[in-house]
Amino acid sequence: MDDGLARDLVAMWQSELTAMTADRELRETFAALLALWARSATAALTILPFDEFAARGAGPAQPAGAAAAPAASDAGLGAVERLERRVAELERLLAARDDGSVTV
Repeated sequence: MDDGLARDLVAMWQSELTAMTADRELRETFAALLALWARSATAALTILPFDEFAARGAGPAQPAGAAAAPAASDAGLGAVERLERRVAELERLLAARDDGSVTV
């Protein structure tokens, strides 16, 4: 990139950022957006399966008054087993295709 063009680009972004910081409405919008993000991140932390963040003092694992979630059942294991069988089947088909015994 040409040095003059690079300097113009940096100057343009500096003037844009300066104008953005002077705009009260834009600052309020960004503040609201950051507050929304912070609330979303806090909510996400409360539904994580591990309580490691609460142990470090990032806040309570569950909001006050919320009932604890029931323990997860082994229903997910069936899905994992089906997926493993499907992957094995696909590997077998690929190997057969590579051998030339199956055309896909």
